[in-house]
Amino acid sequence: MSSTSDTFKELTADQCNQVNQPIICLKELSEVSLLDNSQWNRGKEACQGLADTLRTAAIRNPVGSSGIIQTIAKLLKQATSAQHDLFKIQALRVLGNLCFDNDSNRQRVKESGINEIVSCYLESDNKDLVRTTCGFYLNSSMEYAPNQISIAQCGAAKGLLNLINPGREDDGSVTMAIKILDSVVGEEEARKLIADTTFVDKYLTMLESVIINKEYADLDILEQLTDTLLQVVMDDDALQNEIIDFGKLDLLLNFLDSSADILDTEDKERFEEIRRTVSKITVFACSTDSKMNELYNNQRILTRFMQMVQNDDEVIHQCATYALANLARSDDHCIELVEKYHLPDMLLDLYKSTENATFQYAILGCLKHLCLPVPNKSIIGKSECISILSPTLETSKDMLKRNQFLTIGIIKLLCTGNYDNCYKVIKTPIGRSTPFNLVLSFVNRVDDVAAKSEATRVLTNIVKAIWTQRSNNDIRKELINAHILEPMFELVRISTFPVLKNDGLMALTLIFADKELEAKDILGRALSLVNAAPPNAIVSEDVEVSDVQREQQLNPETRSFLTVLADDLVDASIPVQIKCNICLLLCKIVEAARLVQNQEVVDHVRSYVLEKLLSIHDNPALETYSGALIRSLQ
Repeated sequence: MSSTSDTFKELTADQCNQVNQPIICLKELSEVSLLDNSQWNRGKEACQGLADTLRTAAIRNPVGSSGIIQTIAKLLKQATSAQHDLFKIQALRVLGNLCFDNDSNRQRVKESGINEIVSCYLESDNKDLVRTTCGFYLNSSMEYAPNQISIAQCGAAKGLLNLINPGREDDGSVTMAIKILDSVVGEEEARKLIADTTFVDKYLTMLESVIINKEYADLDILEQLTDTLLQVVMDDDALQNEIIDFGKLDLLLNFLDSSADILDTEDKERFEEIRRTVSKITVFACSTDSKMNELYNNQRILTRFMQMVQNDDEVIHQCATYALANLARSDDHCIELVEKYHLPDMLLDLYKSTENATFQYAILGCLKHLCLPVPNKSIIGKSECISILSPTLETSKDMLKRNQFLTIGIIKLLCTGNYDNCYKVIKTPIGRSTPFNLVLSFVNRVDDVAAKSEATRVLTNIVKAIWTQRSNNDIRKELINAHILEPMFELVRISTFPVLKNDGLMALTLIFADKELEAKDILGRALSLVNAAPPNAIVSEDVEVSDVQREQQLNPETRSFLTVLADDLVDASIPVQIKCNICLLLCKIVEAARLVQNQEVVDHVRSYVLEKLLSIHDNPALETYSGALIRSLQ
């Protein structure tokens, strides 16, 4: 085979001799249309010698590029009988050794169709053939996505899955099958092809056997089973439901609550990581909308989660917190969790006890759900929730943006229509500050549009609660003097969301309609903002800005407050109710301006909006408000 001299030029003379003879032999056999037993035996011996030689890494590339992979593929297509098993085993050894840490040969294997040819070997009664096939798939697919996908496409993955059975004696095949599939599901395209309820049931059954028998001497299998299961269920509601439907939620919870007699420090750390993986699987199993009521109404499961929240073990109480956050997604559930189970107190205790920002984020998320129903606001407000969470808004915590955003959301919800909570936000001491001052400082320093708007809504909620109560002029003056007006003017000016704009309009209307305020001291300051030029746009230096913020940076709102309101009055995309509220606010601004004899503001309002007001027709509701504004400007 003189043509191979260039192919093997990097090999020593001894190495050339070792590979030349079997390659020539296999090439010759592949040209025979029907091989007899002696020829199959020659092929087996040639493969056996070549496979042994290929244990040397330097030989693999030259041999792989010689065409031997295609030759073996041709021979395997002819090896259709169990009588050929010995040849198949040695041929697979050649292929497996060629693929070991060698992507070029893995590609050649895929292109030759060998993955499909040998997939049926996994169903063989010959254990040696099954084990060698697993070894081949293991070497050909590790960290090589094309073969991982090919294994899923050709049916080999199903064959590997069938090997994962607690009743099967493991001669290495089961261990390798688990390892291969762990690698395969790491590739998204492959995972989508093989992830189904049968897969989940198989893995849960195998996992149950490992856990019940405490087979923890070698953690590889437990680690790979749980890693694979997590990858398979994490993006699929139906497969998450299967864990519940297959009755294995208790299995997962029992494992979290168990311990293992492991002495090695590294293995202890691995076992804890496995527990965290099982915790994630458990949380996903409890996360679907379709199972929320079923799980919540299971008193035994719910009681168990409540007990887990109070457990000192970090993995256990974190798992329960995430799970309960998923179940706390209806008003009825949230009300009962607050009134009957006192969940907020437990969550706040956990929040104070941990420095784990990710876990704190989960706690905040659950608390936010609990703050939504109206009956819960007073109960949670009477706890230390506001004082415990508010320090998250300090400048020193600005790197925890997600946590700050949720904290703002919680305070906003607690202040919605609740005077007592608003009073707490204004008056509760936090070091030398208060929650209110922390929120206001946050509004003034952050440049994220969503965070700034959400924090400003805390201010608008406070205004709506405080200004609808009597005999609190001191608090009102305190808020105005703290420059609460500026963010609300900005919310109305720059917001493209009707709900946010309307919040600002309503709060400002209450302030300008307040006849009990000292006109010169308060209304004068408020009126000065009506005519103010728009502030300079803030350009964020944060590379992780939101799409909304990026758009606002590229196209900042440069119109003044009055220009925006005037344009909104004739903007077809603005809801009529908001246009009515704009007219109402402008009426109150004009009345306040006349009260303090500020004709400049009246003239400005008239010059900006009168012409557009006169163009409003065919909407009786809006015409009522616009007519009132026109009259106030005369």
